[in-house]
Amino acid sequence: MTTTYQVETMSECVQEMRELWPLHWQEIALDREKIPLEPDVETFSLLEDCGQLQIVTVRDEGRLVGYHVSLVRPHLHYRSSLTGYVDMYFVHPDYRAGMTGVRLFKEAERFLRERGVQRIYTGTKLHHDVGRVLERLGHKQTERLFVKFIGD
Repeated sequence: MTTTYQVETMSECVQEMRELWPLHWQEIALDREKIPLEPDVETFSLLEDCGQLQIVTVRDEGRLVGYHVSLVRPHLHYRSSLTGYVDMYFVHPDYRAGMTGVRLFKEAERFLRERGVQRIYTGTKLHHDVGRVLERLGHKQTERLFVKFIGD
């Protein structure tokens, strides 16, 4: 097994990400019967064009098996502080037994640090909680996020 971690552009990996998104969605999404999976690839690409997107991929023998996607921009309250907002992360279930996921987070953090990011905001789903892993990686829980479905 030859596992590699690298920053890629949306155009380099979007087709393979599309293959993993349904599996990711089935695993973590709530309200699947009400809100369909429909990633806005065009907006991701626009963010990338503005220098505000970072995609770190993990590949095994060239095959995409995971990704870590962050929005990178100054914080709205602290303009001089470049911040990474983790939008999504996923490692194929076949690659979770070892350190693949931990290394993906470490590599994403390294690439964000190289860009000048000072702080990273990362969430975890309560029904698929990876908080203990995040804490071992040095993250601190600082708030809770509440969601209310108000659609039909």
